[in-house]
Amino acid sequence: MVAGFGCRGLSTEEQAAVKPTTLQYWTVHDNVAELRTLAEEYKRIRSYVTVNIRQVRYEEFDELFLNALADDVAPDIISIQARLLPQYVRRLAYMPPSVDVATIWVEGKYRPETIVTMEKKSMPTVNSIKKDFIATVADDVIINKKIYGLPTAVDTMAIYYNKDLLDNAGIPEPPTTWAEFLDAVKKTTKFDSEGRIVQSGTALGSGANVQYVSDILALLFAQNGIPMTVGNTVTFAQNVEKGGADSPSMQAIKFYTDFARPTSEAYTWNGDLDNSFDAFVRGKVVFYFGFSFDYDRIKAQAPQLNMDVIPLPQLNEGSPVNVANYWIQSVVAKSEHQNEAWDFIRFLTTPENIKKYTDATKQPTPLRAHIEAQKEDERLLPFVGTVLNAANWYRGNDIEVANQTLAEMADRLLEPYGETQNPFERDRAIIKNAAAVLQQTM
Repeated sequence: MVAGFGCRGLSTEEQAAVKPTTLQYWTVHDNVAELRTLAEEYKRIRSYVTVNIRQVRYEEFDELFLNALADDVAPDIISIQARLLPQYVRRLAYMPPSVDVATIWVEGKYRPETIVTMEKKSMPTVNSIKKDFIATVADDVIINKKIYGLPTAVDTMAIYYNKDLLDNAGIPEPPTTWAEFLDAVKKTTKFDSEGRIVQSGTALGSGANVQYVSDILALLFAQNGIPMTVGNTVTFAQNVEKGGADSPSMQAIKFYTDFARPTSEAYTWNGDLDNSFDAFVRGKVVFYFGFSFDYDRIKAQAPQLNMDVIPLPQLNEGSPVNVANYWIQSVVAKSEHQNEAWDFIRFLTTPENIKKYTDATKQPTPLRAHIEAQKEDERLLPFVGTVLNAANWYRGNDIEVANQTLAEMADRLLEPYGETQNPFERDRAIIKNAAAVLQQTM
C-alpha cells in the first residue's frame, strides 16, 4: 500500500512515519514459523513495516552478533536467553514509555485517498510487568529500573519418562515423591555380567554428560532451602563451613552425585555414558530431566518413543520450587528503527499474541492470567503447575563459565578419595572453590 505514496496529500511528518521499514530479528530457540505468522499479522496493521526473522545457532550467536555490531549491520531485535541479559545489556536499548506509530488506510471508491493517522502507544511499565507477569520476569528484565525486553513464553523443568521401560520393570504408576523416584530408579537400572550399566534409571550424578546439570543442581539446592545465588552473591556454599556433612548444601550435592557413585545404592549413571538427552532418545534412560522445549526435539529424533511427562517431586509440597529458563525479546541499541522495533515487541507480547504463541508452541505462559487455562492441557500441566514458583538462578556476566564450573564440580566430587584425604574436607574444598569461581562471574 505504501509504495507510490509520493507526496499526494501526505504531510512531511506523515510521509516519514510511513516510510517503508525493514526490521531484522535474530532468534535462537523461538518457534520461527509462529513468529513469522505473527509478523504477517503485524504487517496487516503496520503495512509499512516488514520483519525479517533469522534463526541463529546458539553456538554461533555471540560471534555473529559482535561482528554485526562492529560492522554496523546488527539486527534490530534479538531474542536473548534471560541468563545472558546482564552480559549483553550494554548493547541493548531500554524500553521507552511509549512509541509513535502510524496507521494507513484508503478512503473513497472513485477517488481513493490515502489516510494516515498518528498514534502514541503506551509501553508496559515496571508496575504492570510486576503485576501481569510471573515474578521472575520482572526480576530478570528490569535492570536499574529500566526494562530491557519481554518474553513470549517461559520454560520450567519436569521429568520425561519412558513408559515402556517403566512397564517392563513392573511399575504401574510414575513416581510422585523423591522416595518413589529413588525406588523406581533402582528397579529400572540394569547391569551386564561385568557390572557395566546397560540401562539407566535416570541420567543424573555426573557433570559433563548431563543436560542442564546446573539447572538441576540449582533446583536441588532450592528444594533444600539454599538458593544458588541471591542477587549478585553466590550462596550455595555458605552453609558448608558450619553445617558440615549434614548441611543442606552437602545433602543436595550428595543426593545428586550418588546417582553416579558406584558405591551408592542409587548408582545408575556415570561420566562414560552418552549425553543424557541422546541416551534418553535411544531408549537407554528411563527418567530424563528437561524442559518443555525438549518435547518436540525428542519427538523429532524418536517419533516412536512411548514417553510421558511428570512434575518434579518436591521436598516441601507447601512451598514448591522450579527453575525458569527462557528467552527475552530485546531491541539492539544500535538499531536505527528502535521505535518500530519496540512497537513490534509490544505487539508480540500482548496477552492475545502471547496466548497464540504459547498455544502453538506448547510452552508455559509468562502471564499470570493464562496459567489456570494452561493447567487444563495435560501436556503442559507438568511444566506450568509450578511456573509461579519458577526462578532464574543466575544473573551474572558469564553463564557459560558458570555452567562449566558446576559441571566440573560434580565430576570432581566423583573422583576417588586419596588414602590420606578426609572425604568431607576434600568435598568442601571442591564446593567452595566452585562457588568462588562462580562469584567471579557475577
